[in-house]
Amino acid sequence: MSSRNRNRSSKISVLSDGRGIIKYYGEDIFIAKNHLNGAFDKDEVHFSIQKVRYAPYKKAKVLKVIKRNTSTFIGRIYHKNKQVFVNVSTHQPKDIKLNDHDEVLADFTVVEVCITNWNERGPTAHGELSKIISLPDNPLADHLYVVNKYLGHRFSYDKHSKIKVGDLEKIILNDKNREDFTNLDTFSIDPDDAQDFDDAISIRFNEGVYDLKVHIADVSSFVKPDSDLDNAALQNSNSYYFPEKSYHMLPSELATKYCSLVPGENRLAVSLCFKLTSSGKIFEERACLSIIKNKHRLTYNEVNDILINPQKTDLEQNIFLLYKLHKILKKNRLKDGALDLVSTESIFSFDLVGTPLEIKEKNQEDSHAMVEECMLLANKYAAKLLGSKGYPIYRNHDIPSRRSFLKIEALISAFTDRPKSFNDFILSFNSPNKRKIFSRLILKKLKRAEYSLINIGHYGLAFDNYVHFTSPIRRYADLVCHRLLKNILKNNVSKRVDSLDDIVNKINENEQKAKNAENEYNRLKKIKYLRSKKDKIFQCTIEGFSKKMIHLNINEVDFTAFIYKSHLKPDRYRVARNKHALVGQFSKKVFRVGDNLKAGVKDIDILNQEVFLYIC
Repeated sequence: MSSRNRNRSSKISVLSDGRGIIKYYGEDIFIAKNHLNGAFDKDEVHFSIQKVRYAPYKKAKVLKVIKRNTSTFIGRIYHKNKQVFVNVSTHQPKDIKLNDHDEVLADFTVVEVCITNWNERGPTAHGELSKIISLPDNPLADHLYVVNKYLGHRFSYDKHSKIKVGDLEKIILNDKNREDFTNLDTFSIDPDDAQDFDDAISIRFNEGVYDLKVHIADVSSFVKPDSDLDNAALQNSNSYYFPEKSYHMLPSELATKYCSLVPGENRLAVSLCFKLTSSGKIFEERACLSIIKNKHRLTYNEVNDILINPQKTDLEQNIFLLYKLHKILKKNRLKDGALDLVSTESIFSFDLVGTPLEIKEKNQEDSHAMVEECMLLANKYAAKLLGSKGYPIYRNHDIPSRRSFLKIEALISAFTDRPKSFNDFILSFNSPNKRKIFSRLILKKLKRAEYSLINIGHYGLAFDNYVHFTSPIRRYADLVCHRLLKNILKNNVSKRVDSLDDIVNKINENEQKAKNAENEYNRLKKIKYLRSKKDKIFQCTIEGFSKKMIHLNINEVDFTAFIYKSHLKPDRYRVARNKHALVGQFSKKVFRVGDNLKAGVKDIDILNQEVFLYIC
């Protein structure tokens, strides 16, 4: 192994497993934990690329930190060797020791710390306590830790009363140049606990033609470009939803009342209108500014009940029309090559101290899919319209690299005798847990979707162009696309403005913060649940293998945990050439990806958010 002489510089991203990634001329370069040289996330570093024979990707090591991204961190207290330290991330590359502090701090107290001495050549940085955010026994401790860590960039409407939203009722009453759809039998379908209603639907079927209208809240009528309110919305970029509290992109009165398509009230909307044949082919489509009235606020559960126990009211007949149409639309979309992988979401119920009593998986049901197909149709048409006459912010999903394709093909070949599409491969498993695990293994090989001003299409949806348009209350990208579409509808000339580049960078950055916040919140709560169930035996499914460990999904909580190979029955274990099985040389015992095991909790590393199991 040798290093190139010429050093390079770039910003580094540090992953939750402790590895680093540097993007250099569009290429991902990985850095092992032991080669970070004390670099934290988003630090600017000098690095050298290493030549590694037969390595599937480039590797590097950090030579020096040029510039720290920040010296202020949110973390949790822990004690080691009678000294006080602050943990700010999993597998953090450098310990942070708290300078002399008179107050006794319990482990896992949530604090803000300021680094006073980075001690660049040593293993430990030194910091001072800025403030205590939460004591560890506070039921909101996890929530406050995540919110302060990831949402520090947000504009707080509660703290800044100077933001004015104008006379909202007057805006609604005075906007007359719109098509009146208030007579339509319009309905919305949302989660039980939804607070803001971005979209509503009207549907009819006559003489073999579906007449579908997708109504989206017209937020741009209330949020003017470059206003204080607009700048605050961009600073937030999106809404965050936690069990304890929601953090809206817009002021609450806008997000939940005046912009929201609340039932029984006239509301401003942008309506995307489609006429489709009985086979789902669109033969007429248009967009217009409208005023609508949501006649029925339905929940996913209510719609599922209607589908199970049908009645003959007009509303329920419309629900069945939408159900039938969504099946046709989805079938056509999958036929065109869209992916249909399994994804899940966790729902928590808590005790009085913030520990989950129960964790359920929120699986996609027909009611959710019905809405999703309508939103995909609307977003696709908005992209087509904007791409021809404007400069939209595209939602891109690039095709996988050749290396990723080969890995996915190897995965499929290891579990089937004949070639299959990704979707057929997932459907070949009867077990929901296996479908989830193999979907996740494929998703890990795909690139991340992101916003861009350059269109490269959406691989996962098999769309040539795609934008986010249908959630302007909670996503800033959608708000920008609404403004562009309204310019087109009013025959105004759309010009590309330089500020769009900054907007795209901001919303991509904040979207990643939102995902990180959700992921860490879920990990913390699931670890608390597992700690409260240490004596329980769990059903697990093997996800994969690394050098020293077997990776298992604890099915009940959808959490990846580990078993050390050294803790298996004595044998010499090796990973099979296809990487999807572990074989005992003497016992011939085989552990395969997708196999089910019973396991108990052996140890929990709370700071690094890892759980270790033993096989029962």
